[in-house]
Amino acid sequence: MGEDSILTTGWSRRKFLTTAAVTVGAAAVSLGAQCDPALIRKLQQGKNPQPPHHKVWVWQFSTDSEPDQIVANLGANGLGILMKTHDGVDWMSRYDRSRNAVNGPGQVANLVRFFEDRGVPFHAWSVIKGIDPIREAQMVADVLSAGARSLVLDLEGGAGFWAGTPADAARFGDHLRKLTPFGRVDISIDARPWRINLVPMPEFVALSDGIWPQLYWDTFNSAGNRDGYRNSGYPTGASGMTPEFLLDTTHVVLGGYNRDVIPVGQGAAIDPNTWSRFARRAWELGMGTVSVWRYGVTRYETLSYLGENRAGIAPQPPKPTLTPQSSSTRPPSPTKTTRATRTHTPTRTRTNTPTRTHTPTPAAPTQTLTPTHTPTV
Repeated sequence: MGEDSILTTGWSRRKFLTTAAVTVGAAAVSLGAQCDPALIRKLQQGKNPQPPHHKVWVWQFSTDSEPDQIVANLGANGLGILMKTHDGVDWMSRYDRSRNAVNGPGQVANLVRFFEDRGVPFHAWSVIKGIDPIREAQMVADVLSAGARSLVLDLEGGAGFWAGTPADAARFGDHLRKLTPFGRVDISIDARPWRINLVPMPEFVALSDGIWPQLYWDTFNSAGNRDGYRNSGYPTGASGMTPEFLLDTTHVVLGGYNRDVIPVGQGAAIDPNTWSRFARRAWELGMGTVSVWRYGVTRYETLSYLGENRAGIAPQPPKPTLTPQSSSTRPPSPTKTTRATRTHTPTRTRTNTPTRTHTPTPAAPTQTLTPTHTPTV
């Protein structure tokens, strides 16, 4: 895969954005001056519709798996990839030891071609910090121009995450929408009621098209979190910290934002059968697409369940399964990282079993730095 390859999807999307800009003025007039810009974006994005698909988050190739193994397992189950491309103003090659790590828009284009040509829709994600709003907006636009179908901003409060002000968020959004007026950009948040306002939600909701709440029923099952929900007016009740409780609460908390909601579930669930409950309740609440955090800690049976219950179709209970077999895939080894407090959780567990894949080429040695943004419990 050469870095000078030109993506057909990338060119068509840029051409689409250029031609669509001609009609936005008329659309704005017809919808009224007070119309939410997100509605105009939705109309423009609807001119190039894509079939819905569940997605799986990938953090680092050197931690989760190399591209050939990921594409085999996601492709076999009709799933899309959500690949981390950058952190603040740093491309992921600063942290990811894999030779396939993203080092700029050229490598994004290579990965888009690799996954899309094998039937796996390619989406991207990054951590937004507000340290340099203009540069961060440019990097998001570059990833979308390279062919990514969408980009999700990981927007959380705490060390290693959002450090800007509401004014920084507004600057980021204004510049981003000048660069990519109709590109799909979403936000992923810690939706626990006492944490959601650690970030400037109004400014980010204005620039975004969807919200991805991080809902981890096992990770959140602690006395502190149960107290936090109760003190916020959402007692867990006798059932405790269940997928249904988190979805029901989040549906209320995010109900006033008028955005698509794509819940992020716990790939490292202690009981993988909780995924059928998670998917069904999400469907009942109008959330027809879900995503999994993250590939490297998710059992293959979870991928298989989502493959059998595609996005846009009412999910059915999973087929009865035998006791999960031990995977031949070695669990991700811990990285030498200063862990920031966040909800994205690289929990050690049995990983998905690779299917129909050859052994990845060993990664070329590169210098490994210590990121401050790494997902942890």
